[in-house]
Amino acid sequence: MTPIPKNNVPTKTFQQLQALGVRDASSYLESLKDILSKTEVTLESHDSPVRNLTLNEEINFLITDLLRVVLLANQRLIVIGNGGSAAIAIHTLADYANAGGFKTVDLFSPSLLTCMANDYGYENVFSKPIEILANSDDMLFAISSSGNSLNILNACESALAKKCRVVTFSGFSPDNPLRKLGRLNFYVPSTHYGFVELSHQILIHCILDLFVKAKVYEEARGFY
Repeated sequence: MTPIPKNNVPTKTFQQLQALGVRDASSYLESLKDILSKTEVTLESHDSPVRNLTLNEEINFLITDLLRVVLLANQRLIVIGNGGSAAIAIHTLADYANAGGFKTVDLFSPSLLTCMANDYGYENVFSKPIEILANSDDMLFAISSSGNSLNILNACESALAKKCRVVTFSGFSPDNPLRKLGRLNFYVPSTHYGFVELSHQILIHCILDLFVKAKVYEEARGFY
């Protein structure tokens, strides 16, 4: 048998799945379900200690107290991430505009992205355009599996300085710095990129679907 290579992505994936007891598709999906059920959520408040919420409580708060306000006030949604999280971010921008009716700000245009990276460094590839383009009370979804990406952390700081509403999606270590920067913070307790990214995608789609469901109901009752 050929020795398993060390310290590369395929080997790490193999080892993580082995540790989780993943043998086949059924056990993979069971592991994902278990990780999703253990998602931790925190609410940051200026006038009260950090509160731990249930997933239902946090999503309901996000829908009724944040997203609904953003939509009614004609504010905008910005979504950022790197790599797989960038793909989730771009998907989110399309879905929230199409199904949710939100105005969205796309920071992934190749010319904008490379301009910012070239002129200000990749660590400021999102923070600088947020500084330029964001308005007070816009909303930022910041997605990072590790919660340690400097460009995502800098973007959150820039958004907070512009008085934007910040929601974070992270994983890996429970002490990751991104988890401390949002008004609402979703934390997926896994160190496997696949499970963290899938969980973020599912959570963000769940938020949208429940928001649209409530919006259609309220429109029928004349609340919008």
